[in-house]
Amino acid sequence: MLTSAIQNVIQEQVPITVITLKSKRWWTKELTFLRKCSNKLGRQAYKRKIDLEHLVHTEHKEAAKKYARMLKSTKQQHWRSWLKRAKDPDIYDVQRLISMLASDGGKARIPALKFKEGEIAKMATSNVEKGTALAKGFFPWKPQLQDPQEGTVYLKACSKAGKVTEEQIQKQLKKLKPYKAPGPDIIPNIVLTKNTDLLVKRLLPIYTAMLDKNLQYSPWKTFTTVILHKPGKPHYNVPKAYCLIALLNTMWKVLSAIVADQISFLTENYQLLLRNHFGGRLGQTTTDAMHLLTLRIKAAW
Repeated sequence: MLTSAIQNVIQEQVPITVITLKSKRWWTKELTFLRKCSNKLGRQAYKRKIDLEHLVHTEHKEAAKKYARMLKSTKQQHWRSWLKRAKDPDIYDVQRLISMLASDGGKARIPALKFKEGEIAKMATSNVEKGTALAKGFFPWKPQLQDPQEGTVYLKACSKAGKVTEEQIQKQLKKLKPYKAPGPDIIPNIVLTKNTDLLVKRLLPIYTAMLDKNLQYSPWKTFTTVILHKPGKPHYNVPKAYCLIALLNTMWKVLSAIVADQISFLTENYQLLLRNHFGGRLGQTTTDAMHLLTLRIKAAW
C-alpha cells in the first residue's frame, strides 16, 4: 500500500520530461532558433530539388553551417565553464570523461556473442539468446548445500540483531543520492529524501516486522539489470567483456544499508576480523594496506 501510494502521487503530481536535444544543459534558445531556420530552409530546398540554381539551396547550406558552428561552440563554452566551476568531487568525473574512448550510438548495441556450452562453441544472435548467454556468465549456478558433519560445533552468536530506530532510517534516507536511476518500482531517491519526515514513521513498523519475523517482501527484492561495456576491451563479442549493475528498489536498499551498518558495528566491536583485513571496513583504505606492506618488507630486510 505504501509503494502504491507513492507511485500514484508521482504519477499525478510529477510531470514527465521528454528527453530531446533541447534537454541538454548546453542547449540555448539561439540554437532552437537556428535549428528551426535550417529545417525550414531544408524543406524549401527539397521542394526545389530539381532547380539546383535556386537561391534557397545556398541559403540552406549557409544556415546549416551556421547552426553546426554555433552548436559546436556552445558545447565547448559549456565544457570550459563547467571546468572552471569544478570542485573536488567533479575532478573525478572530468578525468573519467577525458579518459573515455570516443564512442557512438552503435557501440550501445551488443553484437553477436560467442560462448561455450560445455565443450560446444555456440553463437548468440537474437536478443533472447544474448540475454541467456549473459545471464549464465553473470549468475552461475549455486553450489549444492552439504549437510553438516556429525560433531560440528558452532559458536554462539555474539549478539542479537539490533532493533531498527527512526534515527537509522532517517540517516539512510538522507544519504541517498537524489538522482540515481530508480529500480522496478520507478520511485526516485529524491522522492524519499524530500519526504523523510512522512516516511520514517511508516517504514519503521515495516522494517521492524521484517527483521523480527524474518519476512521478505518479494517485490522489493526484484531489480533491473543493466548491461555495460567493460572499458578498453579489444573485442565485445564475448560475455566476459560486459559487466552489470543492479537497480534495486530504494526502500529495500535502505533496510539493507541499516543491516549492513549493524553488522559492521558488531564486527568491529567484537573484533571478528583480522587486523590486516582491509576490504569493506570503515576507516581502512588502500593507503593503510600499502603502509602495512611497507612495514613488513622493511622487517623482512
